[in-house]
Parts: sequence; C-alpha cells; structure tokens
Amino acid sequence: MKLIHNSREPEYRTPFGAVRAGSTVTIAVRVEEPPATQLAVILRTWVDGGGERLHPMIPDGEGRYVYQLKCSRPANIWYSFHTAWHENESEESDVHHLHLGAPQGHTGGEGVMYDYTEVPSFQISVYEHRAIRPSWYERGMVYQIFPDRYRRDEHWHERTEAALDKPRHGARRRLVEDWWEPPVYERNEDGSIACWDFYGGSLKGIEEDLPRLAELGITAIYLNPIFEATSNHRYDTADYLKIDPILGTEDDFRELCQAAEKLGISIILDGVFNHTGDDSLYFNRYGNYPGEGAWQSEDSPWRGAYEFNEDGTYKCWWGVANMPDFNLNSPLVRDLLLGEDGVIRHWTRAGARGWRLDVADELTEELIADIKRVLLDEKPDGLLLGEVWEDASNKISYGQPRHYLQGAELDSAMNYPFRSMVIDFLMGNITAGEAAEVIWSLAENYPPEALACCLNLLGSHDRPRIASVLGGGPDESKLPEEERGRWRLTPEAMGLAKARFWLATLMQMTFPGVPSIYYGDEYGLEGLSDPGNRRGLPRPGDPHEYDMETIIKNASGVRRELPVMIDGSIEPFAVGDDVLGYTRKNAAGEAATVLINRSQCSEQDVRIPALGPCATDVVSGAELPVAEDGTVGVHLWPFGSAVISFHADERLQKPLEPGAGVVCHITSLPTQDGRPGTLGAPVKRFIDHLAAMGFRYWQVLPVNPTDLFNSPYAGPSAFAGNIDLLPETEAELRADYVRWEAAGGAGTDIAYRDYVAEQRAWLEPYCAFMAIKKLTGGVSRHEWPAEFQTWKPALLTDRRLAKEAHVQSYLQYRFELAWQDVMGYANAQGIQVIGDIPMYVSDDSADAWAHPELFSLDRDGRPTEIAGAPPDNFAPDGQVWGNPTYRWPVNRAEGYTWWLARLRRATRIYDRVRLDHFLGFHNYFSIPAGRPGSEGRWVPGPGKELFERARAEIGPLPFIAEDLGVLTPGVRALVSDCGFPGMDVLLFEDYDIRQGIFAKPGKILYTSTHDTATLAGFCTSSFCGGDETAGAELAEKLVHDALDTDAELVMMPLQDVLGLGDDCRMNVPGVAEGNWAWQAREEDIVAAERSTARLLRATGRSFGEAALVEDDDEAVEAADAAEAAAIAAAAAANSPAAGTAEA
Repeated sequence: MKLIHNSREPEYRTPFGAVRAGSTVTIAVRVEEPPATQLAVILRTWVDGGGERLHPMIPDGEGRYVYQLKCSRPANIWYSFHTAWHENESEESDVHHLHLGAPQGHTGGEGVMYDYTEVPSFQISVYEHRAIRPSWYERGMVYQIFPDRYRRDEHWHERTEAALDKPRHGARRRLVEDWWEPPVYERNEDGSIACWDFYGGSLKGIEEDLPRLAELGITAIYLNPIFEATSNHRYDTADYLKIDPILGTEDDFRELCQAAEKLGISIILDGVFNHTGDDSLYFNRYGNYPGEGAWQSEDSPWRGAYEFNEDGTYKCWWGVANMPDFNLNSPLVRDLLLGEDGVIRHWTRAGARGWRLDVADELTEELIADIKRVLLDEKPDGLLLGEVWEDASNKISYGQPRHYLQGAELDSAMNYPFRSMVIDFLMGNITAGEAAEVIWSLAENYPPEALACCLNLLGSHDRPRIASVLGGGPDESKLPEEERGRWRLTPEAMGLAKARFWLATLMQMTFPGVPSIYYGDEYGLEGLSDPGNRRGLPRPGDPHEYDMETIIKNASGVRRELPVMIDGSIEPFAVGDDVLGYTRKNAAGEAATVLINRSQCSEQDVRIPALGPCATDVVSGAELPVAEDGTVGVHLWPFGSAVISFHADERLQKPLEPGAGVVCHITSLPTQDGRPGTLGAPVKRFIDHLAAMGFRYWQVLPVNPTDLFNSPYAGPSAFAGNIDLLPETEAELRADYVRWEAAGGAGTDIAYRDYVAEQRAWLEPYCAFMAIKKLTGGVSRHEWPAEFQTWKPALLTDRRLAKEAHVQSYLQYRFELAWQDVMGYANAQGIQVIGDIPMYVSDDSADAWAHPELFSLDRDGRPTEIAGAPPDNFAPDGQVWGNPTYRWPVNRAEGYTWWLARLRRATRIYDRVRLDHFLGFHNYFSIPAGRPGSEGRWVPGPGKELFERARAEIGPLPFIAEDLGVLTPGVRALVSDCGFPGMDVLLFEDYDIRQGIFAKPGKILYTSTHDTATLAGFCTSSFCGGDETAGAELAEKLVHDALDTDAELVMMPLQDVLGLGDDCRMNVPGVAEGNWAWQAREEDIVAAERSTARLLRATGRSFGEAALVEDDDEAVEAADAAEAAAIAAAAAANSPAAGTAEA
C-alpha cells in the first residue's frame, strides 16, 4: 500500500498555505494498492496548547480519503496521517499500521511514509486578518542606517565633543576625526570594550541625505537605535526618552520625520526592550545619572525592573554584563514602554511610523502584543517587525512555541532565511532545488500578510557586508579582529561580487516582502563582521563604487513597475542544480517568472510554461515567442537572469492598426503666401496627398503655443492651442472677435459656451495668464506684481484684465473649431492624426502659475528642481532643460487630477498620442535649480499607476511611448505592463542596417525623428563619406527595406519620404536658435506622391483607395503625365509671382 499527500498541491490540500481564522481546509490523502480488508485512515492533528485530536477520514470513491478541517482560531495546526487494517477478514488477525508525515526536517511538501507513530507533521498556520494594512511599508523599499557612521552635519564636531567631554565613569569614549579610519575595538583583557569610538554621524546628517534616498526609491528608513547610550551601536539604552546628544535632539528627530514625510519616506525605529545598558538612568552602575539606579540600591524604584540573584549578580543578555535584562513583568517597565507618555506612544507621536523589536525571542508574547496594541492605537497603519533569525511562523524559543505571526503580535520579521538561501545558492553551498524548498517553506508557512511584510535583507549591522560575502570573503576565524574593517577584495573578486550582487538584488526585488538596503551596500562598501561592517558611508564627492547603486536602481525598477512582484503569490522551481526559478501571480491575473543562473561558466536553455499569450523579458527587452506546446524558451548566459512578464495582447493600450505614416509638423507644410504652414487649406491639401499615397497616419509635433524660439515643446500652456497655426493673423482674429461680440458673442454662440464650460479648468487660468502677460509687456511671471503672483478666479473680472482674458478665450475657441475641422477632414479620408505631448511644462507657464503645488517650486513660485539629463559623452556637464520637475507624491495624493485632464484633452484632440520622454514616467533626472546637470539625480516617477487611472477614466489608451534612451529593466517593465507601442529608430540601431532591417515586436519603426539627422543625411555622413547623392540613394533603399519589414507600423519624417538631406533637419537638440523652420515645397510632395504610393502598395502597407490602384503600364503613363502637370502647377503656385492669397 502507498499513501500520497503533498501539502502544496490542491488535490491534497485546499486552500494552499496559511489560512485565516474561521476557514475550513480540505485535507486529502490518496491510497494506492489498498489492502483487501477494511482500511481505517485517521487524520491526526495537534494544536499547541490544545493537544491531540484524531479525525476519521472519509473515502471519496476516487482513491482519496478526505477530511474538512475547521480552523476556528489563530494557531499552528500540525497534522499527519495514520492507517490501520487487519491482515485478513478476521478481527483476530494481526493489525498493520502505516503512517504518513512531512519529510524529515521540513513542515510541508511531498509526504513520506514511516513505520513508526511519531512522524514529522505538516504545518497549517492559522492567523487573524489585520484590517488596516501598513501599505506604506509593504509597497516600498527600506534603507537601514547605522546612525554614527552615516552622515555628519556642519555642527557635528562641537556637538560630539561636548557630549564626550562630559565627565563620566565607565568605558572611555573618543571622537574619531578621520571619517575613513577603519573601525576597530579597543578591548580589556576580559574581552569587554575599553573604549567606544564615535565618528559623529547625526540625525541632521541623515536629513540632509534624504533627497538621495528618495532618488534611490527608498520609502522607509529603519534606524538602528538612536536613544542615549554609552556605546556607538546604542543597543545598551541609557534613556529611552532622550535622543543621544551625539546624534542630536528630539527636535532634530521630529524635523527628520517631517522632512522624510514630504519625500514619501517613513521612519522605523529600533526598540531594544529586553535589556538596557548598565550605564543607564535605570541601572546606573557608574552613577552617571541622577537618582539611585537598580545597581546602586535595593531600595531603588528600578530594582524590581531587573532580575537580580541573591548574590547580587543579575540576569543579562547572553552573559554580556553591560546589558542587564529588564524584568518584563515589572509594572514600572511596562509603564515605561506602554504608558501614556511611554516609549512607544512618545516616539510614535514624534513621527515614527513603525518599530523593529530587537531580540524578539527574549520578549514575552504578552509584551509584544501590548506593544502592537499601543502602536496601532497611535497609528492604525503602524508596523511592528521582530528580529527573528529563523522561520518566525513556528519558532521555538526557550522550549516554548511562539505565535509571532498569528495576528496579535508581529506583522512580520527580518527575513534571515531568505538571506541565507540567496547567499548559499549563489555561492554554491546549496542546489537550486534546495533553494526552492526554502522558498516553498516560507510561502507555505507564513500568512500572506506576514510574507508581504517580511524585511528581505542582504546586509545588516549583524552580518558581513554583502559585497565581501559574494566576492568570496575569507574565513574570519583566521583573521584578527582589527582586520575585519580593513580587509578588501581584489578587483577580480569585486567583479565577481558585482555579478552575484545583480542576481541577489534581482531576487530581493522580485521576492514577496519588502527589500531592505543596508547603508553603503549601494556604494559597494566592504567589511567583515562587526565592527568591519560599520564603516563610514562615503560622503558627497568621495570616490565610491557606482555599479552597485545602478544594480539596485535597475532591479528595484522591475519591482516598482510590475505590481505582481508586490502582491503576487510565489511558486518556486529548479532546473538542474544551477537555475532557480519562481513564478509570481496575483489576483488581477498578472504573472511573471524569474530565472536565475548562478553558474559562473555554464549557459542554460530553459523552457517554462507560458502564463499568457505574450511574453517579454524585461531584463533583456526581448519579446519571447510562445511555442505551440504553450511554453517559452529562455537562454541564460553565465550569471544570467530573466524576468519574463506575461501579458495579453491588450493591456492598457488601444490596439494599433498596421500601416505606414508620415511625421510632419503643421508649420512645415507648404503655403502659397510665404507663411509657415497653417490649418485650413495647407493642411487639407497635405491630407489629400497622404491619402493619395496610401498612408494611414500623420504625426504632428505639439500644437500648444510655442516659446520665443518657436519650440513646440515649450510654451505658456500644456493645454492651449497655438493660434499662430490658424490661417488668419492675430490681427484678423482680433477683428473677428469685435464683430463676434457685436453680433451677440457668448450670449448667442451656444457652441462657445459649451466649449468654455468643458475646458474651464485650464482655460480660465490660461486666459488670465495671457492677459497679465499682455498687461506687463510679456515679462516672466516671476517679475509680475505681487497681486498677480497667484492665480485666482477674481483676476478674470479685474478691469485691467477682463477684456483681454475674454479675447484669449475667443482665440482658443477659434483654434478648437479649426482643429476639429482638420480632424474631421483627416478622419473622413481614413487618416489618423498622432499628436505629441511634452513630458514637462515651462516654468513661465499658466500650468506652473496656476498649480504651483504640483511642481518643484518654492514659496515664491520659483523652481527648486529642474528637469534635465545626466552627463554623457555629448554633454560632459549634463543637460539642464529649464523645466520644473513634478512633485509626484502631491500629484498622486490629488488623484493625478491635472495629469488626467491633460491626457483626456490629448485624446480628445488627437487620434493617438505620442508621450514624449516616456522614461520620465519611470525615473526622471532632477537637478537642483541653479546647479549643473552633473549634480542631478534620478528620482522615481509615477509608473503604471498614472496610466491605470487614465485607463479607468478614458478607456483603452491610444498612446505611443517615446522610449528612446537608456532602457533599464524598470522602463521595459513599464512599457510591457502598459502595452504601449514603443519607438525604434533606424539611426539608433546597434547593427549595420545596410545588411537588413530587423523590426522589434511591440515597436513602431521610425526611419528618423524630428530630433535626429534625416535618413539621407545620416547615410551621407555615416556610410557614404559625404557623398550626398550616394547617401540619398542608400536612404531610398533603407526606406524600402523598413517598409518591407514585419513592423506593425513604419513612420517616416516627410524629409525621408522626399529623400532630403541634413539641410532640411527640423531640430538640433541643445541648439536654441535656427530650429523648427524647415518647410516643404509643394512640388516636391507632388513629385513623390506616385512613387510613394507604388512603394506602399509593393510593401503591403497601402491604405484606403490608394491601395486599390493597379500599377499597369497604361496607368503608369497616364500617371506620369498627370504628375508632370501637377509638378508644374505646384511650382507655379509657389513662385513669387503667384500672389500671397491662400486658397
């Protein structure tokens, strides 16, 4: 007979893993080759504190025995299976027994049969649900700081000196002037510390570094102890209600919390409540504090707060005499910690949002539960973590089972099992299968809420630096203690550490729980155990390692952009010994699989189940085809990794219709009066050409008002239309306004009133802004009188502004009418118009003026942070664009109202919308105002959340992502998760495009863009040695090759359609003047019409009636004659003698 049970398979146990109190769990065991006699199958359960129960299991007729187990209250339920049967039908015959339990050393998985009764049990964790979750923590990233070694502030020296010069008894303390001096311990003969070194790190120093942490994506800081203490680690608390004066004051702490909150960062404190220092207000061994401490007198009020023996000795933490244990049942201790102005309430009110309990195993369960009760009373979404080194769901401490994760105590624990698994796997100490088993155990035993709150650390103050570990650090037992802070990896070993650090960090960022970065790990700090792992953090400007920081940013970007990495379940698997994989799935149907190849020398080819119709590896950017057998193939290089995001064809995007299109701004269209192109006849004539050629799309640059340099990517409004694009001059429009007003104006024009009502949110501030501009002679808003510095509706009735504001409203109405006329004409011919919205707005704009809270502006409305780009080979000092950056936390808090209005308007006036600088929605480069680009930093953007809001309000989003530039895994994940088609530009390809063009799935292929050389210009300079004729011929071939690819959509600037060189460029980035002026000639467009139509038909991209034309010889001759006549007519129409009137 064979018994089968696997606690991880739904056939045998449902639901999986931990369950809420009140749930019923279906447990089954399969019996194969049962005995001929009657079989009794018993489910044995054991509940800690509740004892054993035996439950007869019922056969289901399909070879299984089943029992419905009610889990009514929080507890750990342990179960196993026991069978009995007689050898034959006689009840007098021998009875046989067989037992099934968990594998030895495990609490779940595939059961093992035993021939003895006391078998290992399977575990079911039953927990109480917490209604208000600490979502601020669960969805973020933690940064652990050892305060003394983090950052000094400008007053560090006098503050530290003053604290250390105070007369005192006990261990000596000294100030270390040299921040880079390796930390060492000066010890007494008995091994105790003779002198504590202080480097002067402070709370103000931490506050000054908050912007850097925000840039790193940090949302919570876990501070090692900050209360007054003798040592530099401060786990020997002297006064729980006082900030250590070397670190600062309580006001400094409150200000740190406030400054952090503004950046979306919360503070988690370290609560050391099992013991104090012997040099403390409470124990007072050395008499350094007023009053009698427990050590000084049996009559001290604090005597009962400690556990003294009859001989005067006392209980202390692990035998360390300078850390006497509290008597946790003492009313005085409980009041100190839990009272109305006790430690928990006091510091939580001061700004802390969570606590980490040091040595949780040493605390009573009653105290932990009371700490949580008090914390949640102060902050309903507060967090309580515990230092637990093993599986916190079934921890046995001092012979007693703990109930940490069942709801009343800890939210979760520091995830040391995760850390050990990652390091052991990457260093070759365990196989991928053994690593998978660790993951299974955590996923099965931890309540989902606790797993989501696990602090997933790689480094900490208690462990060697992760760089030293992954680089193959030495056996510390063979090194003197003073070498722990001095020992360094070789360059080769550091390279190895970096390769493994990417894999470790990718696992950390894609694992259930919250990633935690130990200070300095992002700078590649090295060091072995304490004190070597507590070196000073490199200061601004100090040399340090950059690759580790980039690794953290890239890996955390994946977590931020793929929600499944935060709220998904996890199912691990192994492929051989070297490849570890796990799949994350969430309730929204999202799924992703992570693959890690730990081998230093072996490539691996892996096939995994496809969990959606499409698959994207966001690490490499590769689109992975789904095979007929429903699998996806992945190639992993040595130390290779992949994060395969599975998704439907349609996600947030509106599906793209195939074809071809032309990029040409309105001002580049030919006219008959010498003006730049306008709406009306020039546009309609161009649309006719597009239709005749067979194009489906026409892409324009932004149609907003421009700046002084005529850039459509800058100007006074992100919403308004550019009236310079109208065929009428401004003087003619103003004359029309006078006639319109005389005829009744708004009183009789219902369409105008409807327009104003619909657009009021942006229209009114814009009209007031432009009226003030006119009144003040066009000066910057920063130079306006105080009365105009702030937008308010009353400005519209100000007698100095009212008339001009009304004129501006009318002008925008006229633009709207003209633009909608163009859109209607284009759509009637099957042409879809692709618009463009810049990422940023101008500082001198109605948007920044009316909504200063949404932008990085000071109280006077001046920018504090400017958008730009980091230094590179083309701009060694970086680029400063001049636009204020967004305050994304404020935008988020307001529900992205302004952005949703902007996107909604864009989808109203265009068929499709190109989102310029799409990378900025993931990470954007922010530069302090007045500083060079080299001082900027990358800061997280809103990510997918903004577009999910837009999808819910607008419907399928017709967006195109301008995803050019450095594509990190996070950007790839955002594009993949949203589904927006990206851009692929021939000029930027990393292969020789003359040998063939390879379209990338999910990308629109552009032959060039408005910001690049023309295709002919590029070919001339890059391939043809300056020969313009040869460059034009090669460009013509490449246009054909691009159209002949399987790219869904190919877009070509009009210059590429016409075969024009670089003298016809639209824009040279970084150059203010001379741009945006190129204008096509009508005769060139007419000349290209027929050949372009044939080319689109030949490549299968022709659309509309043009696709129905047959290219026979007779038709070609007729077309030649018609084309010649049209060219002549176009040339005549554009000659100087042709007049200036536009038809």
